[in-house]
Amino acid sequence: MMHHVIERAKALVTSKLNIVETADDWNLLLDEINGIDEWVQLSQYYAPRQTTTGLEDLEAEPAECRGAPASPPATVIEEVKEEVERTIEQRYSYTFERQLKGGSLREWSNSHISETEIRDWNLEHGMEVRVQVLHQDERRTSLEILAVVATDQVKPLAERIVFEKCIVKNHGIIEATIDGPLKDETGKPFYYTTPLEDMRFFQLKAGQLVDLVMWKGHPETLTIVWKHAFHYEVPIVTELPQRDVSSGSPESAATSLANKQTKTGRYDKMMQRKPKAKKVKKERRLREKKAHQLERLDTTTLPGQPIEFVDKTALDFASYDGMRLVIVGNEQQRAVYRDFFAETGIELIHLGGDAQAAKKIACLAKKTDAIVVVKSRVSHAAAAHVLVQAKKHDIPFAIERLDGRRSLYTACQQQLEKAAVQKLKKDKR
Repeated sequence: MMHHVIERAKALVTSKLNIVETADDWNLLLDEINGIDEWVQLSQYYAPRQTTTGLEDLEAEPAECRGAPASPPATVIEEVKEEVERTIEQRYSYTFERQLKGGSLREWSNSHISETEIRDWNLEHGMEVRVQVLHQDERRTSLEILAVVATDQVKPLAERIVFEKCIVKNHGIIEATIDGPLKDETGKPFYYTTPLEDMRFFQLKAGQLVDLVMWKGHPETLTIVWKHAFHYEVPIVTELPQRDVSSGSPESAATSLANKQTKTGRYDKMMQRKPKAKKVKKERRLREKKAHQLERLDTTTLPGQPIEFVDKTALDFASYDGMRLVIVGNEQQRAVYRDFFAETGIELIHLGGDAQAAKKIACLAKKTDAIVVVKSRVSHAAAAHVLVQAKKHDIPFAIERLDGRRSLYTACQQQLEKAAVQKLKKDKR
């Protein structure tokens, strides 16, 4: 059979050489010769015991091929010989070698077998296989598995470490498999961040499972070799109620039956549609006037008194040494207030007029003696928050409008005095 195939191939090549006139015709001839060569190689599978190659006799072609009107030059004939020499002698089977990604054949250089073929045929390192060419170029030859011939030379590849079914989390972070955390050769946990190009190539999303692979002792070679076709969902573990050991007794059986009946009745009642009850209109509660009206605190002038009669006596803070005072608002004068109270021995805490800064009063209220809020330099939310804390912890406080430093210091003195009186009353109790 192979004799007829070789004769037919020789006749085809001879007929093609007679019509070569230009360089383009020569390129087409080379492509056709490659096709004839593949046809001869595949034909050998039907006669595996024959050792003759498909195009060995082409080198010894007679000179009548050069009797054509436009015969190729000597350099072209040498190129034909080189193409024939490149032809690989076909074998009945080849030895499969596992690589980091995919595999190759030991007897066929630049050969490549895809990871899909390996997993479809469950190939192991050292198997004898039969193949056919899928695609061939200058870089490598892609092969397809036809059959597994022998498995007696299978050897485990200890240098290749595989982490199976690793869980992909957000942003391509892999730190665990479905059986537990990722651990290296020494048993130390680690995590792997998938590169952006692998995320795009495999189209990875959170919850998918992949296989990682690396060479032993070379963690820099860690990469993704396979993506599984399903997502991973965290199993939901529901704890079953503890069963009563004495369930065999008739009393326990009667008790469980009664419990089931009560539960069933309760469930039926819950499932019944209840009519919406009409809301009862609440009576409007009128605010009662206070028994005694609070006088407005005006620290600048007394009502009906001219500005010239403002009290200019010096303020005395000596008796309030060691007490804590909180001023809320007007943070532009923070340095002025700090310098003033630093000489009196009073601990001053100045909070801003915004709501975020005023929230700090919640952790300061327990150790605060008096609070003064600057009315025109504080927000409504901040003032409301401070007043709630002051009333909650019974702290003397005042809301002072900003008429000047004298009015603010006077309000601070009054509140510190109230705090000192409260402290004396508590001590007597």
